[in-house]
Amino acid sequence: MRGWILFQHELDPAIPEVPEVFRFQEAAGELGIELHVLQPHRFELVVGTVGDWVMKYHGRPIEKPDFVICRTGAETDYFTLALLRHFERRGVRLVNGPATIETVSDKLHTLQTLNRAGLPIPRTMLGTFPIDVDLVERELGFPVIVKTLKGTRGAGVLKCEDRSQFEDLAGLLESAEAKADFILQHYVRASHGRDVRVLVVGGRVIAAMERRSLTGGFKSNVSLGGVGVAYNPPPEMAELAVQAADVLELDITGIDILFDEDGYRICEANSAPGFQGLERATGLDVPGAILEWVISTQVAALERKPAPAESTALADMVFGGRTGLRAISDRNAEFRPFASAVGVRMVAAGIGCLVQGTFPQMLVDRRSPTGIGLRSLFERRAKVDLGGLNDRVQERTLMIVLAVAIWAAVLPWLAGAEPLLSGVLSVLSLAFPALFLLTSPAGRFRGGSSARRRGSGR
Repeated sequence: MRGWILFQHELDPAIPEVPEVFRFQEAAGELGIELHVLQPHRFELVVGTVGDWVMKYHGRPIEKPDFVICRTGAETDYFTLALLRHFERRGVRLVNGPATIETVSDKLHTLQTLNRAGLPIPRTMLGTFPIDVDLVERELGFPVIVKTLKGTRGAGVLKCEDRSQFEDLAGLLESAEAKADFILQHYVRASHGRDVRVLVVGGRVIAAMERRSLTGGFKSNVSLGGVGVAYNPPPEMAELAVQAADVLELDITGIDILFDEDGYRICEANSAPGFQGLERATGLDVPGAILEWVISTQVAALERKPAPAESTALADMVFGGRTGLRAISDRNAEFRPFASAVGVRMVAAGIGCLVQGTFPQMLVDRRSPTGIGLRSLFERRAKVDLGGLNDRVQERTLMIVLAVAIWAAVLPWLAGAEPLLSGVLSVLSLAFPALFLLTSPAGRFRGGSSARRRGSGR
């Protein structure tokens, strides 16, 4: 395979993003991928030429790549977007595409898109001149976060502690006639000095780290002196990150999530997420994981037959599509018969899945709705090692602890010890599984309680 990385700067190691570009080249070499780093503004973009692919770089013809990874992020300008659209129309696979990069480069547009999908975000206002301080205080309160619409690595973000400080900033901006576009955000106190960067690749969480400020400030960015530690996101947080990536149509993204009193809120999304701190915290080869995903999905991308989403595949398999599910609801005006009809179909689908998995291949109809649906789900399976983030190891450990605890609880009785002593030893033994659950890094109890609190608040 042959690919390109679009990067707007010279490869000067002093530029913070350059070591990450080198990491991509290193991982590509190990995977046998020919990967070139090219600057967007050195292309000659001519529309209306004859043929499917006529492109020049530095005045010389350049061969069509199999894929392009854009690492321009928030610095993506109009020329780069135009170039990406040109590649897209010429059938080049883009990771990520121009439309979603343009959306994510604008922080307000990103939040508007997420809010429209019903995902939780901090309450946000667009800054206007003259600044109405009373409106800001009424809608957002103080402290308030002030951000530029475009920015990265924590730049262009500050906190005004009170009304007086905010008035000073507003007066400074107006006196300097700095009519810059900016947004104002409600300050999420529960997440002061910490957040979680969740890396999503191909619709899956492959790594996460909690970022913490070491100075007591509200910014937690590793690039600003914060520290990153490996983090196993609770299911609710992981699902929120995946939903954000799906809504924004990002193949690769870093979703920044804040801790809220009632759960979590999405702070930002990044189309070219930095990963140096993430690699140090988790030990994951991030470029290798990304390129492995590109390789594993390249055929489907070239055939322009993207794998269906899990929810769509399940709906097809169980109900014959979403129209089939709607037909069930149309035929059953009351909840109980509707629930029964859904349950029957789910049981039937479960039996079909067991048949697919246990019967000899010659007796299984691979083209049945169940067979097609299962294969759609199977082909979307993870292509990277997610052992550090899923619960399989924890579940296995819990089963071992539980089995040993039960045996230890029964043993005193079998040995004929005194009832009081046997009872105390049994209680102590059975406390170990409870201790495992309460101290689990996946946050089983915490995640469940936050979900219940959120549900009760709706």
